[in-house]
Amino acid sequence: MLYIALLAVSALFCGCSEDKLSRESVIKESINAETDFDRWLEDNYRAPFNIRFLYRYEDIETNQNYDLIPARELYCRILAKAVRYLWLDLYTEQSDVHFMREHSPRVIMVIGSGAHDPTAGTVTLGTAEGGLKITLYVGNWLENYVTINYNNGVDESEGYTVSIKSVDDFNYYYLHTIHHEFAHILHQKKEYPQDFNIISKGDYSAQWTSVSEQEAARLGFITPYASSATHEDFVEVYSNYLSMNDAQWNARLQMAGAEGADRIQRKLAIVKTYMKDVWNIDVEAMRTSLARRYNDIENIDWSNFN
Repeated sequence: MLYIALLAVSALFCGCSEDKLSRESVIKESINAETDFDRWLEDNYRAPFNIRFLYRYEDIETNQNYDLIPARELYCRILAKAVRYLWLDLYTEQSDVHFMREHSPRVIMVIGSGAHDPTAGTVTLGTAEGGLKITLYVGNWLENYVTINYNNGVDESEGYTVSIKSVDDFNYYYLHTIHHEFAHILHQKKEYPQDFNIISKGDYSAQWTSVSEQEAARLGFITPYASSATHEDFVEVYSNYLSMNDAQWNARLQMAGAEGADRIQRKLAIVKTYMKDVWNIDVEAMRTSLARRYNDIENIDWSNFN
């Protein structure tokens, strides 16, 4: 009633004004002019795979529980090219465009900052929401992992090339994250064999942040985060096996000792069988293809969106 009363008083004081009301609304919609990058995203994400790649910050699409910042557009362009080449094309090479059109998320969103949880002392790198959306955080951290060489020495207006400073970091913070989240989407659609969950039964813990890499490995977990829950364990085995090279994977097995390595290898065998039998994806072939793609990654025409 107070609201209505205030409106009535306002109308009383304004009713005798001789000002003419305009028919044009003072509320304007924010309209972004379509760019070459937008058209490239249409041709490379939306049209072939029905994926919306969101790089402009949209409050309605973000998690309001975190203090987040937008990703710089230049970094989003680099990530869009990398995700297309190192993830989407990787799967279509093994299957076809229909596989990713059917099973990929409908939205990929890039956020500039990480999702910091000061209470838990963690930073979320990515999330998958019901198989419909993958959010990639820490987009602005890309400045630490790549060197951008501008053709005019000043800015991106006349094109640029990209050199990766640290393939391991680039892979971990972005491609490992999207492999991890996509594996969640797949097992949520068709669950993996429950034999996997028995291998480390009793060793999963919500206190994974206090577990070191060596402690986790000796318990049969490829990473400390894998020890947080069975589903996280499954997707961590899959995403790390794709992301790590032979030397890195073997080093982790050596760290695990005989018993821990045996557990990790048994889990990997289940992952490979599941991916082949359920999704007709050959994990070893994917790994070989991914290594080749990383060798060729600097040949990408990073600044061409025509």
